[in-house]
Amino acid sequence: MTQQTAKVLLDIYAKLGCRVTLVKLPSRRSYVAFNKGNIDGEIFRTPLAASHYTRAHIRSEHPLFEVSQSLWVKPGSEDQSDNPVGFLMGIAWQEDYLSRTGLPKSGHRHMSDLIDHYNKGVISQFLAADTNVIAAIENGDFHGSAPERKSTIVIDPLYHFLGAEYELFMKRFSDYIGKHDPFGHNRSMQRP
Repeated sequence: MTQQTAKVLLDIYAKLGCRVTLVKLPSRRSYVAFNKGNIDGEIFRTPLAASHYTRAHIRSEHPLFEVSQSLWVKPGSEDQSDNPVGFLMGIAWQEDYLSRTGLPKSGHRHMSDLIDHYNKGVISQFLAADTNVIAAIENGDFHGSAPERKSTIVIDPLYHFLGAEYELFMKRFSDYIGKHDPFGHNRSMQRP
C-alpha cells in the first residue's frame, strides 16, 4: 500500500508545486518526530491515532483509503481466548482494542516478526490490516496453514495529516483529492 500511494502522493505534491521527501518511520517514532516538528506530516493515520499528537495539526478532508482491520486466527484452533493476541506496537487501533477487551497480548515491532511468531506457533491469533495479511498470504509468507479472518474489528479511514501551519496547503491538497480522485479504485483497500 505504501509503495502504491507514495507514487501518487509525490505526483500530487508535484502538481501542487511542492517537493516532498517521504521518510519511513515506525509508528511510535513517527508520532515523536511529528510532535517535535522533525517531520511536517504523516500519511495513513486514523483520527484515533491522531489523538497522540501534541502538536497542532490539520487533516485532509477526504481519507486516502479505508482499510478493514481484523482479528486473524490459525484455522482449526480451539477456543483461543486464553492465547495471547499478536499485535503491532504503536498501532493505535490494535492497542485500543486490546486495552478495551483485556485479552492477553504479544507485542511485535514489525509485521514480519509477527508472521514469524505465527509460523513458529508462538501465537495463533493476531490483529492486522486485512490488506497486509492478504498480501502476506499471496506472497507465501505463512508456512503451513494461512490464517483466517475471525472477525472484522473496525474499518478505518486513513487520512493525511500535516502540521497546522500547512493549513492552506492542506486545503489545496483536499480540493485536489476531491476533484481528481487520484487513488481511484484503490481509495477503498478493503477486501472481502
